Order: sequence, then C-alpha cells, then structure tokens
Amino acid sequence: MKIRLLIVMTAIILFSAVRCGDSQDADTTIRVRGLADTVGFSYTEDQIKRVVAMSEALEADNLNKIHEEYESPWIAGVCPHDDHLLAGRVYVSLFQNFKARRCVIFGVAHKAKNWCVRDKLIFDSYDYWSGPYGPVTVSSLREEIIRRLPEDAYTVNDSWQAEEHSVEGIVPFLQHYVPGAEIVSILVPYMAWDRLDELSGILAEAIGDIIAEEKWRLGDDLGLIFSNDGDHYGDEDWGDKDYAEFGVDEEGYRKATQRDLDLIKLTLTGELHTSRLKLFSDTVLGDDVYSYKIRWCGRFSVPFGLNTLYYLAQKAQKTPVEGYLLRYDTSYGLGKMSIENIGLGTTAPNHIRHWVGYSAIGYR
Repeated sequence: MKIRLLIVMTAIILFSAVRCGDSQDADTTIRVRGLADTVGFSYTEDQIKRVVAMSEALEADNLNKIHEEYESPWIAGVCPHDDHLLAGRVYVSLFQNFKARRCVIFGVAHKAKNWCVRDKLIFDSYDYWSGPYGPVTVSSLREEIIRRLPEDAYTVNDSWQAEEHSVEGIVPFLQHYVPGAEIVSILVPYMAWDRLDELSGILAEAIGDIIAEEKWRLGDDLGLIFSNDGDHYGDEDWGDKDYAEFGVDEEGYRKATQRDLDLIKLTLTGELHTSRLKLFSDTVLGDDVYSYKIRWCGRFSVPFGLNTLYYLAQKAQKTPVEGYLLRYDTSYGLGKMSIENIGLGTTAPNHIRHWVGYSAIGYR
C-alpha cells in the first residue's frame, strides 16, 4: 500500500509544477489538483475497479431495473460524495447510465464560512485533476464559461478547491464509467434564494450559448452532476451537536429517512421547476443561509445546479426535464462494503446514532 501511494504521489509531482508566485510563466506551468482524501476515496485503478465491481454485484437487481426502465443517458444527476465503501452502491446507480464526455460538477463548499465567501461561484485554474486512471483533463469549457460571466458572479481559488472533497469523491466513478471524460468543478457557497436564482440564470445563459455554438447535445456532449449527501443524523460524533430530533432507535431512523424521501419526492423528482426548487430551499434552510432545518450538505449545490438545468432547458425550448429517484439509502442502512487489502477505509462512523443519507437521482 505504501509503495502504491508513493508511486501515485511521485507521478503527480513529476506531472505537475508547484506554483510559487506570479513570476512563473502561466503558459508553461501545468497545474494538477492533488488528493484531499486518500482514506475514503479510491485513488488507484485497483481500488475503483474493486469498489465498482462489488457495488454492481450488490446492486445487480436494481441496476437491471434501471437499465430496463431508462434507456437514454442522463443529462444530469444528484450524486453522493461520501466514502466509497459506504456510498459506492448509490454512486453506481447513477453512473451506469451517465455518458456525457464533458461534466460540470457542482460541489459543496463545506468551508465557505471559514473562507468568508458567499453569493458567487468558485472555480479553479487547474489543468488536470488527479484520478485513479491518471490525470483527468479540465475542460476548456471552464474558460468559456468564466469569460461570459460578470466579475461579481465568480472567483477563482485553487486553495479552496483543493480543500473541498465533494467533487473529488465523484471523479473516480466518472473516470471509470466515462473514460476520457473532462470536468469543470464549480463550488457553490452560501446564497439566499434570490441570489441563487439570479446567478443560476446567468450561468445557464452562458452554458446555453456555448451549447448552441458548439452544437452539443445534453447527455452526450455535456452533463451536469450535483454533489450532495442527505441528512446528517444522530447524537454521537457530531462535535457537540445533537442531530437526532426523532430519537436514535429504529423508529427515529424510519422517521428521519422518510423525511428525506418526502423531500426528494416533493421537490427533486418529477417535473423540474424553479418553484419546486425554491420549496426545497425553504424546507431545508433555517432563518438565514448559515443555518438549516434539514442537514443536507448539498443545500446550495443541488438547487443551484438544478435551477441552472431548468433555465438551460427553457433556453433550449426543451420539453420539461424529469427527475427519477434511482436509489436512496444511508450509511447505516447500507453498512460498509467488505473489500479487504485495497487501502480504503471510512472517515466517519456508520451506525444508528451517526449516519448520512445518500440519493442518486437521474434527470432527462
């Protein structure tokens, strides 16, 4: 394991150059986004192959059902970003039918309060991201998008992107299922609904113009992924917080998971519409953007990304976009997959007093 890690890190060092300041030549410096989590996420080819193989085997019946019911590829999807040994079975439920060659991934900005950033999108300037099959190309779409956005709509910060794990966890599955896929990472920090609606409309206008100019097709040439983990529940190992409003027995677990499922059905599946996404925000958020009623860490990335998709469809005069729940479960319900000797672990407990919800939702 230590030898494999040394090989991976050596390859990244040889492939990339360290940025030391403005004096470097930006035209010749190759920047690779490294790894933030080498415990919970697959970063070698062997790891992701074995995670996918076991996930697909355990989910065979559900995957066959999805394949039979939904033939055309997803144009977008909600995807978890938790440890692969916990959430792998939910990741594969989305990715087996995700085919887009370019993928815009809307990530959570978990540390946005520490970064003192809100109301604008966070891009990176990396040329590549690290992936289990080798470097993942950042699409030139990123620069095209940025060029069309007003200056107050975004910031570019590699340090923040490097600290955030919610895109990193998705990249190995994308690279496995769509070899050669290119990505654009956009972190979505705190923003109230009015700003979210305004900014997602601006982003949709930019992406829509690019799609039209390039004659791309959603689902084939371009897809969107919205990173999210659902309710964070329990009364243990959440710092000094008690997140168990329904209790920590089986009845409390049933009520909390049903609340997740009701929220998904009411706001995220069926016909996509901005009014339903606003209802999602109103239901999840607390009295201000820094608090919440239901602890979905994708409380900004999900409605922002889906609202962008809604406006994209409107711009393209596409028939209404529909969302389909493909899989829902929790870290407690699924348990940890037993894959030995591959150097993967988990970064948090998974039991009835500490669990996280996962959902895979496909859109077309």
